[in-house]
Amino acid sequence: MTRPDVQEAEDTEPSSTTTSVDIDLTELSSTMVFAEVSNMMMQPDDYLGKTIRMRGIFTTYQDPQTGQVYCGVLVQDATACCAQGFDIVMPQEARYPEDYPADTSEITVRGTLLANEELKKSGIVLLRLEDVAFE
Repeated sequence: MTRPDVQEAEDTEPSSTTTSVDIDLTELSSTMVFAEVSNMMMQPDDYLGKTIRMRGIFTTYQDPQTGQVYCGVLVQDATACCAQGFDIVMPQEARYPEDYPADTSEITVRGTLLANEELKKSGIVLLRLEDVAFE
């Protein structure tokens, strides 16, 4: 026989962070994070279209000729000697620098992992996060 209080706890929905993320790198050790990120780079098709949550260093670059701002998140290994970057596609309405995290700040970001298809055709894997939300 199931106790009512136990049944009620089982019916409780997980937090929105849990339900909206396919892979949460923030819950892994730094060694495991970099192992998973390496897997993403080696087998990107296994991860494309999934919602990923990660922690890393926010970086920006503004092209001096066009003014275009490019953003990324750098995920480092346990000793911070190696890093892998992911492009971040900021929301269309975001204005630079007002709506962006501070450059080189530590961030937690959630987004859908996609690949640059033009570069992929050339054999270059450039992964990016779209539909991003900063936590």
